[in-house]
Amino acid sequence: MTLERPAQHSPGGGAASASEKYVTVSVDDGHPTDLRTLELLQEHNLKATFYIPCANSERAVMTPSQIREIDKYCEIGGHTLNHLRLTKLGVEEGRREISDGKKSMEDTLGHEIISFCYPGGKFNQRIAGQVAEAGFLAARTCMFFLNDFPTDPYRWGVSTYANTYPPYVQVRHALLEFNFEGCYNYLTTFKARSKWAAQFLCALDRVSRQGGIAHLYFHSWEIDQHGEWDELKAVLKLISEYSLTSVSNGDLFHRWYEKRGLPKDAHSIELISSPPRA
Repeated sequence: MTLERPAQHSPGGGAASASEKYVTVSVDDGHPTDLRTLELLQEHNLKATFYIPCANSERAVMTPSQIREIDKYCEIGGHTLNHLRLTKLGVEEGRREISDGKKSMEDTLGHEIISFCYPGGKFNQRIAGQVAEAGFLAARTCMFFLNDFPTDPYRWGVSTYANTYPPYVQVRHALLEFNFEGCYNYLTTFKARSKWAAQFLCALDRVSRQGGIAHLYFHSWEIDQHGEWDELKAVLKLISEYSLTSVSNGDLFHRWYEKRGLPKDAHSIELISSPPRA
C-alpha cells in the first residue's frame, strides 16, 4: 500500500509549543498479535505504549513472558485487572481493578508502571481520582481528534483510532463524550475523513507544522481482524518522513509535569479540570 503526505498549508495557532513535535503510539488489550505490532514498531524505530490488562474475558491476553518481551523495547501501561468497564463497577470494586491491576502487572515486569488507560474509554471524575490514588502519573482516554497537551493529565486524548467509521458516527461519538474540541478538529483539521490512515496523516501534517502530538491508537487484534497490517506498516513507515520525536505515552506524561514545573508524583496534584463524563 502506498500513502502520500497531505498537501502543506500555512501554519496556524496551537496550544502546544511549535518546537514540540511528538509522535506516539498506543496499543490496547495485550492480545498476542501485539508481538507482530512490536516487530513493525522496531522496524521503523518507533516508541509505543502497550496497555495490557492482567486478564480479559473478551479475548486472549499475552503470557507473562510475552509481556516481558514487549517490555524490553516499549512501555507497558496499566489497563486494569480484568478489563472491566469501570463506570459499571462499585467504588471498591473499581478501586481494586485499578490498584490490583497495577500491582499484578508490576509483579510481572519487576518494575513500576506509570501510565494507565481506561477500558473502553469509560471513566468519570471518581475513577480518574482512583487512578491517581493508585499511583499512575496520567491516563489515556478514547477521546479522539486531539493533538495537544491536555489540561488534566487523567483525560489524555488521541489523534486517531485505527478503525474506520462514517463521519456521522465520529461526530456522534465526540458529542456523547462532550469532546467538543475533538468534534471541531474532526471537521476542520481532519476534514471529516472516514479512513483512519487518512485521518492520521492529517494529524502528522498538523503537528509537523504547528507542534503538538500525533497520537495513533489501535488494537492489534482489530488490525488483524480487518486485514490491515499492510496499511499499518505503510502509516508507520510514513511517520519517518516527518521531523517528529518518537516518544512513549509515559514520556509525554512526564513532559506534562515538566511543562508545569510540577513534581512527577500523581499524589502531588489535584484533578484540575471539570468532571470527566462517562
